[in-house]
Amino acid sequence: MKFHLIIIKILAAGALIALLAGCSLSPAAATATLAPTLDLQPTVYQIETQSAQTVVANLTLTAPTITPTVPTNTPAPTNTPLPTNTPLPPTFTPTHTYIPWTSTPIYTATPLAYACSITSTSPASTTSIKVGTDFDGKWVVKNTGTQTWQSSEVDIKYISGTKLQEYKDLYDMNANVAKGESYTVIVDLLAPTTAGTYSTTWALVLGDLTICSLDLSVTVAN
Repeated sequence: MKFHLIIIKILAAGALIALLAGCSLSPAAATATLAPTLDLQPTVYQIETQSAQTVVANLTLTAPTITPTVPTNTPAPTNTPLPTNTPLPPTFTPTHTYIPWTSTPIYTATPLAYACSITSTSPASTTSIKVGTDFDGKWVVKNTGTQTWQSSEVDIKYISGTKLQEYKDLYDMNANVAKGESYTVIVDLLAPTTAGTYSTTWALVLGDLTICSLDLSVTVAN
């Protein structure tokens, strides 16, 4: 509407100028020549139309091109699968292996060169001996070794305990003793003068080797 008023004003100004110019002519010329009546309405409409088209064209050229933003779809989070239980290896089942029985030979000890066993001892521990009485201590021994006891090498020796012997602490054997044979060891002893139980130990020795230990325990009474 404001643009329309501006056009009208321009046209009115032009008409006014033309009117003033006509007034300056001589009366005769004015009488003889009449200015034609101008219809300004079509011109105004034509100008308005062209102006509107120009404005629209300029708006079209200067309008920024808007690129529509296409929303992107955010992918939904994927479910991480739970770890699966790894099956345990199958339980090992041992295979029974049959092992045939075999007899184990009994270990046989190597026979000792010098060994003995005691067959009997006297007096017995239950025997009562009167105080201060002479008696003999006796041991029957058997040669269970592989070597013969040589009388010149094997001795009868006092080892420990109460010294019941009346004379010596060492005696010689009076005979050789072969493997498997027995020998009676006799030692002169004397009962103590005080009643009580007494023990003494003798042995068959070959140098530092003890072949057989000879123990004796006696009861002495009044």
